[in-house]
Amino acid sequence: MTPSTIDPVPLSAYPAFQPVDGPPPAMPAAWTATVLLHPFSPPLSTDPQPDNPFFQLCTADIVCVPGDYLSAQVTGTAYGQWWYVITPGATALSTDGGQSWATVDLGWSLPTDWYGAQAPNAACAGSAPLNWMSAEPVDWWKVPVPIPKSPPAATWMWFNSSTQAPVRMMFGNGPPKPTMGDPTQLGFFQMWSFTYFPSFQSYDSAAVAPTKPTTFAAAGIPGFAVGNPNGYELFSWNTNFGMTAFMTPVNGQFDPLPTRVLYAWKDDADYRVYSDRAQDTLMLFTYNPDAPDGTVSQTALLTGPAPSGTTPPPNSATGFLITAYENAPSTCLGGSQFPFPQEPPDWIAIPGVEGTIQATISGNPVIAPGTTVTICSVLFPPAPPNYPEATYLWTWYAPQNASGTQSRPVTFMQSQSGVNLGTSLALADYYFYEEFQQPINPANFDIPSVCGVQTRNIGLRRRLP
Repeated sequence: MTPSTIDPVPLSAYPAFQPVDGPPPAMPAAWTATVLLHPFSPPLSTDPQPDNPFFQLCTADIVCVPGDYLSAQVTGTAYGQWWYVITPGATALSTDGGQSWATVDLGWSLPTDWYGAQAPNAACAGSAPLNWMSAEPVDWWKVPVPIPKSPPAATWMWFNSSTQAPVRMMFGNGPPKPTMGDPTQLGFFQMWSFTYFPSFQSYDSAAVAPTKPTTFAAAGIPGFAVGNPNGYELFSWNTNFGMTAFMTPVNGQFDPLPTRVLYAWKDDADYRVYSDRAQDTLMLFTYNPDAPDGTVSQTALLTGPAPSGTTPPPNSATGFLITAYENAPSTCLGGSQFPFPQEPPDWIAIPGVEGTIQATISGNPVIAPGTTVTICSVLFPPAPPNYPEATYLWTWYAPQNASGTQSRPVTFMQSQSGVNLGTSLALADYYFYEEFQQPINPANFDIPSVCGVQTRNIGLRRRLP
């Protein structure tokens, strides 16, 4: 399936990969980095300030000589500092700036490459810019999670196509326990769901690398500010727009999907039929030629609820998942089989999700070039047993007005999303974006005949970007 002639987003606006040949990027003989770490979940209500950094947004300075040591000086954006030093035989921790040390068992092993035990199975989906903010391409590498799962989970890593420096990591499955890692996965980084590398420096040999740190210093990221110093309000989606994205799964059987989103949401006074509040998300399997049953595309057609106090029109507040195949008729899930109606424009402010602007970045040349972004967290359903109360959804938005209510999406990431629902899409990186002057043609939201008569079910709500 491809966009129709009435679709206002042309196929040329979809993101595309260029092929990548060659082996996975090697870890340098020595390297330093400053990183921004997004946790899988907030702390438990019974332990709101744990004596570790793994439940808060953190910055860290890393110095690593593979085979010798890795030093990670971590600063929490809410509280605390932790200095970890991993050596071949142990991990040491200091919480007082290096005055005293204790040996701790966190299940980490000293890294010698980026991929851990699954290095032979790393595969590259292709090369493309990370999002609309930068034209510089990065290589998208997928690494199987060593924990047996069916379907298998995947960790994703992005490396600068020219320098091979890491730019971002997404661990699709958390460590064995929130405070205990897996020695077969990348030490330290596996404890967070999402990591950015605003700076990275490699060295050809340990002899020319910086010396091992002897004092603690809080990491500095150009343009990064904790909290919300500009006083931005939470964003609200435009009510008539289109955008494109790469949707990246944590199901290791799939590669990213070029995706187009159309979104319409009329005010209460103008609402008449289900298509007045609707979202059509078309996901192309362009880079998944071996998808099950020859899948060509999937469309998540979601409709919004009628205004309070009015009689809901047919097909309102429901969801349909339409799958198109290369050599077979399309199929459709709906109603109780796909209970995901459209979310309102202010979905980040829905009571209970505790949408929060945790930090801002302005003009960082690597992760926010020429742009200011807000880093927002949203509480998502728990993922027991490790995250029994909630997980985090992380989303970055670029304010387009002084208040921040009008903002352009940059990325959307669901921590610990699991791999038991379709492709298990966990990440969206956004490219084309346009707020349309004319209403989107409602024919874009037509429910195909294959869907038949669906039973409405508004119960379980889950946001699809």
